[in-house]
Amino acid sequence: MEKNIEKMVKNNVLESNISEELIARIVNEVMESLNTEESLLQKKSEPDRIRLIEGESVVFENFDTGNAKDKVTFKEVLTIEECPNMATGFLRIEESSFDWYLGYDELDYVIEGTLDITYNGKTYTGHAGDVIFIPKETAVTFSSPNYCKFFFAAYPANWQDLCEEKK
Repeated sequence: MEKNIEKMVKNNVLESNISEELIARIVNEVMESLNTEESLLQKKSEPDRIRLIEGESVVFENFDTGNAKDKVTFKEVLTIEECPNMATGFLRIEESSFDWYLGYDELDYVIEGTLDITYNGKTYTGHAGDVIFIPKETAVTFSSPNYCKFFFAAYPANWQDLCEEKK
C-alpha cells in the first residue's frame, strides 16, 4: 500500500509546489500510525517524568482467563520501560467470572458498573468511584453480574510473571 501511495505522490508532485521530501515524510508518518494498535493509545509525557494517557484512546485486548466464553478484556497503558516499578491499565468484565492468583499487590479503581471480588467465601462489591486493594499472595474470583470497567495499578511491574509462579 505504501509503495502505491508513494508512486501516486511522485506522479503528482511535479504539478504542485509541495516538495517530494515533505510528502514522503507525511506518508511515512501516516503509515507508521496505522501499523499498530499501540499507536492509537494517546500519551503525553515529559521525558522520564510525567505521563498522561488519554483514556478514550485505549484499545482493549482479550484477557485469557482460561475460559474462552468469558468476556474479559484489558490493556496495560504504560510499558515497563516507562514505569519500571508498577503496571497500570484497564480491565473490563462483562457477565463473566474467573479465578485469579495475585502474586503482587493490586489497587483497583472502579470506573463503571459493578465489580465483585470474592475472597475466602466473602464477596466485596465495588461500584463506580470505589477502590479495592488486594494484597500479594491472594487468590480471588473477579466477576461482574453485568458490566464493569476498572483501572488497576499493580506492584511490582512484572505482575504477569508473579501470577504464573503460583499456577
